[in-house]
Amino acid sequence: MKKLVLLAALLTSAAFVFAQDIKGNYAIKNVQTGMLLRVKDANSKNGTPLVAYYPENWKCMTWSFKKTEVNTYQLQNLLTNKTFQPIGSVAANTAFDEQPLVPGDGKQQYEFIAVKKDTYMIKLKGTDLYVTPADGKGSVNSAIVLASKRNTPDQLWNIYEQAPTM
Repeated sequence: MKKLVLLAALLTSAAFVFAQDIKGNYAIKNVQTGMLLRVKDANSKNGTPLVAYYPENWKCMTWSFKKTEVNTYQLQNLLTNKTFQPIGSVAANTAFDEQPLVPGDGKQQYEFIAVKKDTYMIKLKGTDLYVTPADGKGSVNSAIVLASKRNTPDQLWNIYEQAPTM
């Protein structure tokens, strides 16, 4: 009986390690390319593509995490106050664009699946599709798309707190 109680305590503790809340403003950096998520040309117009860009301490590359459930967030851009979502129907190779943040909208919610400290796979809630750069080499302004799980570094994202200067 003591072993069962100890095992239950260990499992509960392990769950807390991976069920951490992300609070604040963060840059989201791809492990493979080193590029950050950004709305193209810092444009606030609806329909602006979500792209990869060199790391900068800018508002257009900083995202406020809005928790919706355990490990699930809506991301609000500090410059535009908008979010991103798949364009049209949700499927593999669908790109993202900028849209107004709508609380509770499933197409705007992302599960941050911890791989290690501050490194995540980002899955669109309710799907088996992950946020992935279209160009694995990380060219500037290349699209960000949904893709099936591959367990490759291009689907890993680091987050770090960012207080933008502009």
